[in-house]
Amino acid sequence: MYENYFFDLYGTLVDIRTDEGKLSLWRGVAEFYSLCGAAYTAAEIQGRYLALCAEETEALAKAHPELGAEGVEIELRNVFRRLFEEKGVSVSATQVEDVALVFRLLSFVRRPRLMKGVKKTLTGLRQQGAHVYLLSNAQSCFTIPELRQLGLLDGVFDGIFLSSDFGCKKPSPRFFNAALERAELSISEVLMIGNDPYADIRGADSVSMESRYIHSWQSPPRGFVLPESCREIVALEDLLGKN
Repeated sequence: MYENYFFDLYGTLVDIRTDEGKLSLWRGVAEFYSLCGAAYTAAEIQGRYLALCAEETEALAKAHPELGAEGVEIELRNVFRRLFEEKGVSVSATQVEDVALVFRLLSFVRRPRLMKGVKKTLTGLRQQGAHVYLLSNAQSCFTIPELRQLGLLDGVFDGIFLSSDFGCKKPSPRFFNAALERAELSISEVLMIGNDPYADIRGADSVSMESRYIHSWQSPPRGFVLPESCREIVALEDLLGKN
């Protein structure tokens, strides 16, 4: 029985479906910016958003060449703020959070909901004396409000580690090691649970952390080979038994 668990979020604990290519998203975001004094068309703001994301990624990768563009994680708040600044509009941190919420809401194909067995599993593990942590490739401006809405924010996790707060993401060993350091844990004390055989499972294996894989609709197609350090589980509740 493990005493500490690192859980992936999207596809493991939460079912979320988004589409950032929707025209309705960019129309809505352009309208929001325009109402705030930063006039954009839908096509213009989509183009500038993607360009600024690429610029931020390139700059961060240049500062951390050991990670490369695939290993870094930008902070989208910077992009949302720069979109205002390019139109000569100065905004507060609260306004940046507001536009992030509008962006996320408009991107939903289906709003986030808990996967089967999440509350039972997390509550059960804590009742057994275990500590549970979140380790997710995610933007905090999106994820923290979603966790709050789903009842997963207060008193559920012993620590929440989001890639946008660390500047790196799974499967980078740096993200795993940084989370371990923040939680004051050693690798042998933690079990990783995730639905992505590459980001979650191979990432954990790269730092010699054992893991459990759970297949969901958001997982890559079958055909991959799990490392010896991993075992597949059918349901999250399997963690409450012998694991």
